[in-house]
Amino acid sequence: MRRIALIALVLAGCGSAGAYHNPKYPFGAPNVPISLSKCMRANGVSSFPDPQDGGFPGGLMVDSSGQMVVMGQPFAGPAVVRAQKACEEYLPHGAPPALSESQRKAALAHAACMRSHGEPDFPDPSFNGPGQQLNLGPGLDPNSPAFQRAARECGLLSR
Repeated sequence: MRRIALIALVLAGCGSAGAYHNPKYPFGAPNVPISLSKCMRANGVSSFPDPQDGGFPGGLMVDSSGQMVVMGQPFAGPAVVRAQKACEEYLPHGAPPALSESQRKAALAHAACMRSHGEPDFPDPSFNGPGQQLNLGPGLDPNSPAFQRAARECGLLSR
């Protein structure tokens, strides 16, 4: 079973890079979604999205192979791995803030929606600790057309 860390709705309250100026962090404050977007694009992932409403609705997942799924959009390959290394200080680190009850319910509703839209093996997230974890089995491929279609229908991916 593949283990994927899901840093979902928790990024929504992280603020913005705003007027942050520090030569050590040329793309903005560390651990801020817009800073990560700027850094990833500057390091070769030109289609990396900007956050929406201060975060990445639907989440930011990174698996052990370096593949990222951001707001339902997959990013993979050597350029993504290189950009992740270059942008490490902008990636979320440490324990995310505790999820609210509404965020937990939303995460469970998204999982149920994915199951009802053609991904019957899509698991519920677990809430061990303050964040959430999602363990995708080998039969789930975030790059597949069926997965992408379900993610769009469930609001995890822009139409």
